[in-house]
Amino acid sequence: MLSKAETRKTLLARRLSLPDAERKRMDAAIIETIRSLDSFRKANSMALYVPVRGEVNLLSLWMGSEKDVYFPKISPEIIAFHRAESMNDFAPGCYGIPEPTCRDACNVCDIDLIVVPGIAFDRRGYRLGYGKGYYDRLIENYPDVKTIGVCFDEFLMEKLPDDPWDRNVDMVVTQFSVIKTNGEV
Repeated sequence: MLSKAETRKTLLARRLSLPDAERKRMDAAIIETIRSLDSFRKANSMALYVPVRGEVNLLSLWMGSEKDVYFPKISPEIIAFHRAESMNDFAPGCYGIPEPTCRDACNVCDIDLIVVPGIAFDRRGYRLGYGKGYYDRLIENYPDVKTIGVCFDEFLMEKLPDDPWDRNVDMVVTQFSVIKTNGEV
Protein backbone atom coordinates (compact mmCIF):
# COMPACT_ATOMS: atom_id res chain seq x y z
CA MET A 1 0.00 0.00 0.00
CA LEU A 2 1.25 3.49 -0.86
CA SER A 3 1.94 5.94 1.95
CA LYS A 4 -0.62 8.64 2.69
CA ALA A 5 1.60 11.28 1.08
CA GLU A 6 2.02 9.24 -2.12
CA THR A 7 -1.68 8.37 -2.24
CA ARG A 8 -2.63 12.02 -1.65
CA LYS A 9 -0.36 13.25 -4.45
CA THR A 10 -1.57 10.64 -6.96
CA LEU A 11 -5.28 11.05 -6.23
CA LEU A 12 -5.15 14.84 -6.12
CA ALA A 13 -3.48 14.94 -9.55
CA ARG A 14 -6.14 12.57 -10.88
CA ARG A 15 -8.96 14.69 -9.43
CA LEU A 16 -7.51 17.89 -10.88
CA SER A 17 -7.41 16.27 -14.32
CA LEU A 18 -11.18 15.63 -14.41
CA PRO A 19 -12.92 17.57 -17.19
CA ASP A 20 -15.08 20.46 -15.91
CA ALA A 21 -18.26 19.19 -17.60
CA GLU A 22 -17.85 15.76 -16.01
CA ARG A 23 -17.16 17.30 -12.61
CA LYS A 24 -20.30 19.46 -12.84
CA ARG A 25 -22.45 16.41 -13.69
CA MET A 26 -21.01 14.52 -10.72
CA ASP A 27 -21.50 17.55 -8.43
CA ALA A 28 -25.17 17.72 -9.46
CA ALA A 29 -25.72 14.01 -8.77
CA ILE A 30 -24.10 14.27 -5.33
CA ILE A 31 -26.20 17.35 -4.50
CA GLU A 32 -29.37 15.51 -5.51
CA THR A 33 -28.42 12.56 -3.30
CA ILE A 34 -27.65 14.78 -0.31
CA ARG A 35 -30.98 16.60 -0.71
CA SER A 36 -32.76 13.23 -0.54
CA LEU A 37 -31.16 12.21 2.78
CA ASP A 38 -33.28 12.32 5.93
CA SER A 39 -30.36 13.83 7.83
CA PHE A 40 -30.23 16.72 5.34
CA ARG A 41 -33.99 17.28 5.22
CA LYS A 42 -34.25 17.27 9.04
CA ALA A 43 -31.22 19.51 9.59
CA ASN A 44 -31.87 23.12 10.57
CA SER A 45 -28.19 23.93 10.25
CA MET A 46 -25.25 22.56 8.36
CA ALA A 47 -21.61 23.22 7.64
CA LEU A 48 -20.30 23.26 4.09
CA TYR A 49 -17.01 24.39 2.56
CA VAL A 50 -15.88 26.46 -0.40
CA PRO A 51 -14.44 23.94 -2.88
CA VAL A 52 -10.77 24.14 -3.83
CA ARG A 53 -8.48 21.89 -5.87
CA GLY A 54 -11.31 20.11 -7.65
CA GLU A 55 -13.37 19.25 -4.54
CA VAL A 56 -17.05 18.43 -4.89
CA ASN A 57 -18.88 21.74 -5.31
CA LEU A 58 -21.93 21.81 -3.03
CA LEU A 59 -22.46 25.56 -2.90
CA SER A 60 -25.92 25.26 -4.49
CA LEU A 61 -27.02 23.56 -1.24
CA TRP A 62 -26.31 26.93 0.41
CA MET A 63 -27.67 29.35 -2.16
CA GLY A 64 -31.32 29.97 -1.36
CA SER A 65 -31.32 27.52 1.53
CA GLU A 66 -33.52 28.13 4.54
CA LYS A 67 -30.98 26.31 6.70
CA ASP A 68 -28.38 28.10 8.77
CA VAL A 69 -25.20 27.38 6.82
CA TYR A 70 -21.69 27.71 8.26
CA PHE A 71 -18.26 27.50 6.69
CA PRO A 72 -14.88 26.52 8.17
CA LYS A 73 -12.28 28.99 9.31
CA ILE A 74 -8.88 27.58 10.22
CA SER A 75 -6.59 28.81 12.96
CA PRO A 76 -3.28 27.19 13.88
CA GLU A 77 -4.76 24.13 15.60
CA ILE A 78 -8.54 24.27 15.29
CA ILE A 79 -11.35 24.55 12.82
CA ALA A 80 -14.27 26.84 13.71
CA PHE A 81 -17.44 27.54 11.75
CA HIS A 82 -18.86 30.93 10.80
CA ARG A 83 -21.90 32.13 8.86
CA ALA A 84 -21.66 33.80 5.51
CA GLU A 85 -24.50 35.46 3.62
CA SER A 86 -22.87 35.57 0.18
CA MET A 87 -19.60 34.83 -1.59
CA ASN A 88 -18.65 38.45 -0.84
CA ASP A 89 -18.28 37.37 2.81
CA PHE A 90 -15.15 35.30 2.08
CA ALA A 91 -11.46 36.12 1.90
CA PRO A 92 -8.39 33.91 1.47
CA GLY A 93 -7.48 32.42 4.81
CA CYS A 94 -5.07 29.87 6.11
CA TYR A 95 -3.55 27.90 3.21
CA GLY A 96 -5.22 30.30 0.74
CA ILE A 97 -8.61 28.63 1.18
CA PRO A 98 -11.62 31.01 1.13
CA GLU A 99 -12.91 31.54 4.67
CA PRO A 100 -15.80 33.60 6.07
CA THR A 101 -14.81 37.07 7.24
CA CYS A 102 -17.41 37.10 10.05
CA ARG A 103 -15.66 37.04 13.42
CA ASP A 104 -18.33 35.27 15.48
CA ALA A 105 -18.00 31.49 15.44
CA CYS A 106 -20.98 29.26 16.14
CA ASN A 107 -20.98 26.47 18.68
CA VAL A 108 -20.17 23.29 16.75
CA CYS A 109 -22.75 21.43 18.87
CA ASP A 110 -25.42 23.64 17.28
CA ILE A 111 -24.62 22.35 13.78
CA ASP A 112 -26.89 19.46 12.80
CA LEU A 113 -24.82 18.21 9.86
CA ILE A 114 -21.23 18.79 8.78
CA VAL A 115 -20.27 18.03 5.19
CA VAL A 116 -16.61 17.05 5.10
CA PRO A 117 -14.46 17.47 1.98
CA GLY A 118 -11.67 15.09 1.13
CA ILE A 119 -9.38 13.96 -1.63
CA ALA A 120 -10.72 10.43 -1.11
CA PHE A 121 -12.72 8.35 1.36
CA ASP A 122 -12.87 4.65 2.00
CA ARG A 123 -15.83 2.40 2.68
CA ARG A 124 -15.17 2.64 6.43
CA GLY A 125 -15.60 6.42 6.26
CA TYR A 126 -11.93 7.24 6.67
CA ARG A 127 -10.79 10.30 4.79
CA LEU A 128 -7.68 11.31 2.96
CA GLY A 129 -7.45 15.07 3.29
CA TYR A 130 -4.56 17.46 2.98
CA GLY A 131 -2.75 16.11 6.03
CA LYS A 132 -3.34 18.71 8.73
CA GLY A 133 -5.92 16.76 10.79
CA TYR A 134 -8.48 19.55 11.32
CA TYR A 135 -11.51 17.41 10.53
CA ASP A 136 -10.12 14.43 12.49
CA ARG A 137 -9.83 16.62 15.60
CA LEU A 138 -13.31 18.03 14.95
CA ILE A 139 -14.87 14.56 14.74
CA GLU A 140 -12.93 13.44 17.82
CA ASN A 141 -14.09 16.45 19.86
CA TYR A 142 -17.73 16.43 18.65
CA PRO A 143 -18.67 12.77 18.15
CA ASP A 144 -22.42 13.46 18.30
CA VAL A 145 -22.44 15.86 15.35
CA LYS A 146 -23.43 14.02 12.15
CA THR A 147 -20.79 14.05 9.43
CA ILE A 148 -21.05 13.29 5.72
CA GLY A 149 -17.97 12.86 3.58
CA VAL A 150 -18.29 13.63 -0.12
CA CYS A 151 -16.14 12.57 -3.05
CA PHE A 152 -16.47 11.46 -6.63
CA ASP A 153 -17.01 7.72 -6.94
CA GLU A 154 -13.58 7.03 -8.44
CA PHE A 155 -12.11 8.40 -5.19
CA LEU A 156 -14.07 6.01 -2.99
CA MET A 157 -11.52 3.37 -2.05
CA GLU A 158 -11.91 0.01 -0.40
CA LYS A 159 -9.34 0.95 2.26
CA LEU A 160 -7.13 4.00 2.62
CA PRO A 161 -3.99 4.10 4.75
CA ASP A 162 -4.98 5.35 8.21
CA ASP A 163 -3.32 6.33 11.46
CA PRO A 164 -4.52 5.92 15.06
CA TRP A 165 -5.57 9.60 15.21
CA ASP A 166 -7.74 9.41 12.09
CA ARG A 167 -11.52 9.53 12.59
CA ASN A 168 -14.19 8.36 10.21
CA VAL A 169 -17.30 10.19 9.02
CA ASP A 170 -20.79 8.79 9.59
CA MET A 171 -21.61 8.52 5.90
CA VAL A 172 -19.90 8.85 2.53
CA VAL A 173 -21.82 10.15 -0.50
CA THR A 174 -20.66 9.85 -4.11
CA GLN A 175 -22.60 10.36 -7.33
CA PHE A 176 -23.49 6.64 -7.27
CA SER A 177 -23.64 5.54 -3.65
CA VAL A 178 -24.38 6.29 -0.02
CA ILE A 179 -22.34 4.35 2.51
CA LYS A 180 -23.36 4.50 6.14
CA THR A 181 -20.35 3.81 8.31
CA ASN A 182 -21.53 4.56 11.84
CA GLY A 183 -25.10 3.30 12.02
CA GLU A 184 -28.12 5.45 11.22
CA VAL A 185 -27.44 8.96 9.94
